[in-house]
Amino acid sequence: MSGRVGRPQGRPRGSTEQANALAQFLLTLTSGMTVRELAGRYHVGKTLWGEYRSGQKIIPLELLRRLVEDRTPDERTRQARMETAARLHQAALEGPLQTPAPAASPSITGPSAAPEPANAPEPIKAPERSRPLTRNMLNSGGAGIVVLAVLMLLLGLAPASSMDTAASAPGTLEAGDAPTAAPLTGTGVFAIGPGGRGIFQWDATRWTRIGAAAKQLWSGPAGLFATGMDNLLYAYGGRPGFWFPIGEPGGDLAVSGTHVYRLAADRQAVHIWDGHGTSWTQIGGPAARLYGGEPGLFATDPNDGRIFTYLGRPGQWDFVGTAGAAFALTDRHLYGLTPERTTVNRRLAGARPLWAYAAGPADDLYGGAAGLFSTDPSRERLRVLTEPGTDAKNQNWQDIGPAGAEVRVGRQEVYVLTQDRSEILRWSRDTGAWRRIGGPARTMTVWAAQDDLGAGRTGNP
Repeated sequence: MSGRVGRPQGRPRGSTEQANALAQFLLTLTSGMTVRELAGRYHVGKTLWGEYRSGQKIIPLELLRRLVEDRTPDERTRQARMETAARLHQAALEGPLQTPAPAASPSITGPSAAPEPANAPEPIKAPERSRPLTRNMLNSGGAGIVVLAVLMLLLGLAPASSMDTAASAPGTLEAGDAPTAAPLTGTGVFAIGPGGRGIFQWDATRWTRIGAAAKQLWSGPAGLFATGMDNLLYAYGGRPGFWFPIGEPGGDLAVSGTHVYRLAADRQAVHIWDGHGTSWTQIGGPAARLYGGEPGLFATDPNDGRIFTYLGRPGQWDFVGTAGAAFALTDRHLYGLTPERTTVNRRLAGARPLWAYAAGPADDLYGGAAGLFSTDPSRERLRVLTEPGTDAKNQNWQDIGPAGAEVRVGRQEVYVLTQDRSEILRWSRDTGAWRRIGGPARTMTVWAAQDDLGAGRTGNP
């Protein structure tokens, strides 16, 4: 007898077969470990582990990836399991296919909700940090998904990709329309509905449906861009339903000023969109990640992690810093988190030294016009940098509430998509108060060109 304690985990009891398939995969992956052991190792409560393994809640993708990494020593098998985990996780998030909302409907889930009191500091349950996945979903259903998930895990196999064919593009290119992206000069929050069905825009007073279906969104002065269900990259033409293809999304995408930049799928080249059709021009070589914002375009080296800034002409890049665990751009500065995640430094353009201490430990960074935000080392709390510090005793991180699945920074606000993706919440730097503006959503992006984003009513996107 082993002497290990802990109640046996029962059969998955999620609300969908897709959730049960993911839960069964997780059960097999963590076989031999108790929830107490999992909680101690990964700093997630025992109750949550029980809910993850029963299918009652969806495990954050990053945590699932860490589990696969830790529990699969063989590299080839680990890669196959990573792909299996990603597909099952996406299927669980999206659930069974549902009929899209009518095109004229301004909401996904129904009429606008009454605003919450302005002084409510945290009108949400504490969410876990996760990141969105933009891959094809499994369309299999029933108990076969559960059996297939277990077989794939045990055999190290990944299923072939299957496309969601409910819709292939966000909209259509109308005859006579010039294929030019509409610059974003106003303000707005953009969200994709559950399952990818519907692209919606919040203009601080209401939600408006502007597209049919998509997987991911990017926004900036250059416009609004989306990955369609057909895995092509589309630009928004400025009016509901008007979208046109501009190429493939590649390995990464960034918007800086009036330009859109793309990292090739094999990460061997950086391109800039020429502003029309599907024409792109190469401006750089291999990169691991792109960062775009008001200070410019930055890219990290795939070999040593060093970060470079684009000087505006093809092939011309300037070294700005060594490797970091994360980088983020505000409206004026580039911030970097040291590899050990103990210090946040701020780049001082034109100064010596080039980088200066800004704040203490963090897990991830998020930037925008409203400033610099971070998740704490536990990944459970969201914080704002009040003022850059001068030493380790003056960290200047101010806790503002629970973290979420996604964080987007606006002009004077930060927006959080809760871990279960059921709500979009807005925190105002002016008032320090949280307000629900909509939800549920698959993912979101924020563009704020003026200081007036955030006034008005709340509702469901």
